[in-house]
Amino acid sequence: MDRRVREVADQADLFGRIHLHCLRATAASHHAYKGVSPVLLQALMGWSDLVTAQKYIPISGTATADALRRVHHR
Repeated sequence: MDRRVREVADQADLFGRIHLHCLRATAASHHAYKGVSPVLLQALMGWSDLVTAQKYIPISGTATADALRRVHHR
């Protein structure tokens, strides 16, 4: 995987070292921001501890308001 990621980074003219962990963290943050629940995020990413998934869940007024709208269908 490292080799493939380096090849893609080279093709995209990205400078510096691209780490798989960074890409994984970006994917986790993206899914969390889009509303994937901590339990589902944990399963998706293969984490053994739910606390790890909760680190990626955004805590903000906007995220809270969005979650309440989804729950109350407004």
